[in-house]
Amino acid sequence: MRAFKKIAAVTAAAALMSLAACSGEASKEQEKQDELEESVGSYSLEAAPELPAGYIQDIKDQGFITVGVKYDQPLIGQKNTATGKIEGIDAEMARLLTQYIFGEVIEEGGDANLKFVETTSQNRETYVNDGTVDVVIASYSMYPERLDSFDFAGPYFETGQNVMVRADDDSINSVADLAGKDVCIAEGSGSIGNMEAENPEAKITPLADYAACAEALENGQTDAVSTDETILYGFTVDKPDAFRVLDSSVNFTDEPYGIAMPLGETDARNFVNDMIEATIANGDWEKAFNLTFGAAGMEMPAPPTPDRYAAK
Repeated sequence: MRAFKKIAAVTAAAALMSLAACSGEASKEQEKQDELEESVGSYSLEAAPELPAGYIQDIKDQGFITVGVKYDQPLIGQKNTATGKIEGIDAEMARLLTQYIFGEVIEEGGDANLKFVETTSQNRETYVNDGTVDVVIASYSMYPERLDSFDFAGPYFETGQNVMVRADDDSINSVADLAGKDVCIAEGSGSIGNMEAENPEAKITPLADYAACAEALENGQTDAVSTDETILYGFTVDKPDAFRVLDSSVNFTDEPYGIAMPLGETDARNFVNDMIEATIANGDWEKAFNLTFGAAGMEMPAPPTPDRYAAK
């Protein structure tokens, strides 16, 4: 009995120490984030003077917006395991859209008006179509063929597909060097077709997401990972000694990130485009960049111009 009590006491003490460590880590992460936000400054975007009837008004009436974002892509959309907060440029655009609709952003408690749903390359389309989310902001490129299936506002950010290799691998410096090499790409990603077109001799291995691809690369199970440069850059920030992204001149696609919603929601799409243009004009877009890529040392690109294409 005494031995059991001793073991239980040791186990409880270990658990308390673990909780304390997690709490300490969360506090440090939150302090770091607070300092960054203070240095960048608050968003100045005000609520839209009026909302279009239909999709956007329905979101306002339900009291919250549900946004599909990725949880595994540093700087794009990532859940901070220490604080539980969703971080990245996509999350910041979601906050700006929420502010434009409701005039404020509340992410916690029963009065929350912004709810994030983890979304992957495989389920983005399903989540838009079945109503799991109101919009998807998940590094979703506005390819022309996708405009026949969804309405896309944006782009709110533009990048291109590149390649990431192990830091000590100097044999791959171009897409041509991937011939006969194993290249990991997330299942359901348009990056697969892009790579097949750019280098048909590359051997593509799909995995569930890019975090899995990065792990496979680090462990030597694949030779390279290929997708948008912004996504790859996020992994090098976390592990600069493990990964290397090829020079930006290697980029072989144009990836205009858009905000997806059901097809036919033209008024909603125009409303979100208004939001994007407003954030570029008032400096909030730059703040969103500085909270994410800018904080990681990336040079700020030119702000995008939303594509106000004709309704499909």
